[in-house]
Amino acid sequence: MKVAALDLGTNTFLCLIAEGTEKGITKVHKDLVQVVRLGQGVGQTGEFHPDALVRARKCLTEFKKEIDAQKVDKIFAMATSAARDAKNGAELFKIGKDLGIPIEIIPGEDEARITYQGATAAGIDTNKISLVLDVGGGSTEYIVGQDSKILFGESLNIGAVRLTEKHIHTQPVSSEQVLSLNEHIKKEIQTILPEIQKHQVEQIIAVAGTPTSIVAIEVGGFDEQKVDGYFLSRERLIHWVKEFANTTVEQKKEKYQLGGRADIIFVGASILLATLEALNLPGMIVSTKGVRYGVALEILRQG
Repeated sequence: MKVAALDLGTNTFLCLIAEGTEKGITKVHKDLVQVVRLGQGVGQTGEFHPDALVRARKCLTEFKKEIDAQKVDKIFAMATSAARDAKNGAELFKIGKDLGIPIEIIPGEDEARITYQGATAAGIDTNKISLVLDVGGGSTEYIVGQDSKILFGESLNIGAVRLTEKHIHTQPVSSEQVLSLNEHIKKEIQTILPEIQKHQVEQIIAVAGTPTSIVAIEVGGFDEQKVDGYFLSRERLIHWVKEFANTTVEQKKEKYQLGGRADIIFVGASILLATLEALNLPGMIVSTKGVRYGVALEILRQG
């Protein structure tokens, strides 16, 4: 069966077109990514910005052309944090309906399982007790698991877009802004840290655009073979947090090809580092997989 699995995030829309069976994915045909910034201003207004909805429609129209060209058997799109928070969230669902892309908000009880199974879809040792860390635009997911079993899962409202809009008003970032940001992140992590520590986490698996973008810089450009499974050490993460704090958005775009992620990468990296330090681990494994793989596996298993 050929499926299209979409992950409509607060910052980024992703579309995986893959083939497989109930046992797993056997072939990836397309893996599309666009920075849409759907969550623009949602933290302040509680609504999707009209410009964000225009970008969402444009992106999904392009995705649908590719989906139709690939002649998929099933399409499913999952929306997360921003769609839950927005008062005019129905606008997003209308876009999906117009284009023939069914969109659903992931129920909280399914979100952890789908994110975990996506992040561990291939090639990472899950015999170890693992914390899957998914830094999104609106929220960050923390999922502890071993093999296919979920031991703990929680979503914190500390996304890279949300906290950039709240704390970061100039780049380079002032020491006062760094302090207020880090206090906010640490306070949120403390609310779930005792539960995570109960499970004696042996490794962190980091997914989504923040860690993969940092590793792409480390290896000289995005190459999935080099990025997937890369060990990002605490020392290198400290280096990048400092570098992103001390550069303008334009410098981050020009020097590191960060595009639409340039203004939020500092906050994303700060969330990664704060989590690493809270658990006192030497680094994290970066996975290029994630929610879209989890969604594809769900569709394939349902048949």
